[in-house]
Amino acid sequence: MAIGRSDAICQNGVLPSRFHIMPTILSLDTSTEACSVAMLMQDGKIYEHFEVAAKSHTQRILPMIDDLLSECGMELASLDAIAFSAGPGSFTGIRIGMGVVQGLAFAGALPVIPVCTLQAQALPAGKVNPGTPVLSALDARMGEVYYGVYDYDLVNSRLRIVQAPSVCAPAALSVPCGCAAENVVGVGQGFTVDDMATYASRFDASATPRASAVAELAERAWARGEAEDVRSVEPKYIRDTVTWKKRERIRT
Repeated sequence: MAIGRSDAICQNGVLPSRFHIMPTILSLDTSTEACSVAMLMQDGKIYEHFEVAAKSHTQRILPMIDDLLSECGMELASLDAIAFSAGPGSFTGIRIGMGVVQGLAFAGALPVIPVCTLQAQALPAGKVNPGTPVLSALDARMGEVYYGVYDYDLVNSRLRIVQAPSVCAPAALSVPCGCAAENVVGVGQGFTVDDMATYASRFDASATPRASAVAELAERAWARGEAEDVRSVEPKYIRDTVTWKKRERIRT
């Protein structure tokens, strides 16, 4: 399925330089029950294969990648980079995605672009509701949610971070000043957790991160020179970091 880009806009009669050399990026997302792969082509079009594949990511992700490469007439060696949803999300899903990316990146000698799962989930809602805070949330289990707050800058066609990703129980969730619930749009399975509905005037609990959004965010990162050597890329679990900090405080 081809997804057209709406943000490749010519401003003041001059096409931004990054559009002169559009990278070819293969992206994937296995961070939730959904599984998807996408290809950003040099003409700016994004092709995506998406399916809900609970507990079968390991069986589906490689065939989906093979099918997409064939559909787009691409080979691994002809890509510029590989992007993936690096977390937070399902520990198992993120590890599967990381393993696949490592294998492909080493095989094709390709750089890697890690993308925040919560940002990828927030991007579609942000583009539909520019300037409106988007509370992106995932069920972190144990009565907690992963969450981050974003808004879409229509002038510069980019997703801005209002509040960086964190994890906590819904009762302890803190949104920035000015983000009253009546002005907030919510997305993600985190809104199936008790009390989360109080933080947004409307929400879509069925929304999931998609590889097409990962590809779009990765292209921005590529333009900023943020592609990394696969050996330096690490998943962004978030909960591990929080737990480590708590332990450090206890030791202190």
